[in-house]
Amino acid sequence: MDARDARKQTAATVVILVVLTLERLAYYALATNFFLFLNKGPWDGHQAWDSLEAMNAVFVLAGVSYMSALLGGYISDAWLGRFKTMVVGFLLYISGYILLTLMAVDRLPRTICEAKNERIEGDDPNGLPNAPCKVAVYLSVTIVGLGVGIVKSNIAPFGAEQLNTANPQKTRSFFNWFYWCINLGSLVGVGVITYIEQDNPGICTNGFFCGYLISSVCLLLALIMFIILLPCYHIVPPEGSVLGNILKIIWESLRAQIQHWRHIRPNPSASPLHLEPRFLDRAKIRFGGSFHESAVDDVRSLGKLLNVFIALIPYWLVYFQMETSFQAQGLHMRFSIYGSNHTNETEEQMLEELKMRKFSVPAAWLTLFNQLFLIGAIPLLTSFLYPVMDRAGIRMSMLFRIGIGMVFSILAVMTAGGLESYRIFLWRTDNSTHIEQIVGNVTYNAVNISIFWQIPQYVLVGAAELFASIAGLEFAYSAAPRTFQGMIMGLFYTMEGIGSLLGTALLHVVSPFWLNNLTDYGNINDNHLDFYLYFLGILQFTTFLIYCGSLYMQRFSLRPIAMPRTRRGHRRRHAVDPLTGRGESGASVLKEEDEEDEEEGIEDSDEEEEDKEDVRQSNTQLLL
Repeated sequence: MDARDARKQTAATVVILVVLTLERLAYYALATNFFLFLNKGPWDGHQAWDSLEAMNAVFVLAGVSYMSALLGGYISDAWLGRFKTMVVGFLLYISGYILLTLMAVDRLPRTICEAKNERIEGDDPNGLPNAPCKVAVYLSVTIVGLGVGIVKSNIAPFGAEQLNTANPQKTRSFFNWFYWCINLGSLVGVGVITYIEQDNPGICTNGFFCGYLISSVCLLLALIMFIILLPCYHIVPPEGSVLGNILKIIWESLRAQIQHWRHIRPNPSASPLHLEPRFLDRAKIRFGGSFHESAVDDVRSLGKLLNVFIALIPYWLVYFQMETSFQAQGLHMRFSIYGSNHTNETEEQMLEELKMRKFSVPAAWLTLFNQLFLIGAIPLLTSFLYPVMDRAGIRMSMLFRIGIGMVFSILAVMTAGGLESYRIFLWRTDNSTHIEQIVGNVTYNAVNISIFWQIPQYVLVGAAELFASIAGLEFAYSAAPRTFQGMIMGLFYTMEGIGSLLGTALLHVVSPFWLNNLTDYGNINDNHLDFYLYFLGILQFTTFLIYCGSLYMQRFSLRPIAMPRTRRGHRRRHAVDPLTGRGESGASVLKEEDEEDEEEGIEDSDEEEEDKEDVRQSNTQLLL
């Protein structure tokens, strides 16, 4: 690669990371405060959405953004390619944000929402804004969700393609910086934009309008930057739909397997080393099927990817506790630096406390410690620790890093459970620790221990992300066949969304036992949230053991490979060590014994196909 191509590659990679940062900023600026926008908003109080309706709208936004990732990956692989698909995604993203911005100032066309509130002349020159109607809200979040999913499933593989290399160190470094940019955008979106939306600072009298306008401008800037750098991109054209071939291969394998079961006959002359082909192998040409080796192996790799993605579901259950149970726990701890029990205070003491409580920590802001940890730790690992380990010959594979992330996930949720047990113990045994805290219009009965005691569990979740989330992204890209790489990345994000939905379902299952105070949704003091957190830890630990066991069996088991019969004679294979590709005799490739085969053309073509198969097996072992 000459200097000019190197500069183009660097420019393309940097711009993609900047585009990612701006996109994540816009997403978290919306997702973090969208419930508050509907439930409170800049309009008259009686028009605000109730909590259940607002929560449903937030779930629709998250659900569409996760589920549409699979659609975005399929479109890019089959028809448009990554660049065009991302442009379409950004256009949808910006269109939905424009609707939200107009919604914040009640400037939507009346064909979408009819006015509910009459203007009052002489009272407010601008009148009172109307709360958005359901049609406008669900239309907006659906369009934004589609844009988010389409962009999300394509930006990671498109960025990695700019490296145009199979160097695993460069790929690992890219995905580390990729995740760093995600957290940088999240930090600005949560820490700055949501502050503007809630507190209406300076000249911004309508915080949600200002926040959505800033986010829209960021998305527009990201799209312009992304298009301008088109001459610098390495564009990989789409290879057509592979979904049909996947279904055909599975169907042909199933049909051949059923036919084999129906006509199976004992063959006393068969070699004791003879093995039947595996299920998908029956679709290969050399076993009487109609598909090439590589096509069938691509489908088999999809099954391996699914196994890893399913193993990550308990990890996602723990990850999403930052947005649910961790915040519920924080609401029942002391926000301010100085806490007190209001019931025992004099009026002078309460006034003094109000002066000292000018600074209090919102419970949602504890997630910033998670993001700050990742922003500091990722450069340390990428620039120092990993290079030192590489020079020393120590390499942590992607699947090994995922396992480390699971361990940190267990530690995080167990730490949260221990803190909750201590908090409940104080609530039930020491009345002097009881305090009341008002958030919005809701009063929370809390315990007088600082919310900063939650920092360790947020940092441990960050440590889990540092290994499992980044390695998961890298694995989804590196282990996926080129023909449906975008679809696999979309599937990775879809499984993340499924983990979130399963967390909600699990909460409903255990609530009659451990969270049964249904008369007061803001009070977890009479419940056992700690039991729920411990249960998640046990579930993650069990999954970790199964995950390690499956990797051990996959890495160290010896499995002979079935060989088809030739026209004259047959071939036998010795058992092969999947780590080294050597047989029992120490041969460097799988040993073949030819008997009565004098046709050199058949022999050469068979050996060439075997060599290709060995290369594919070696590449798979590198991932482990």
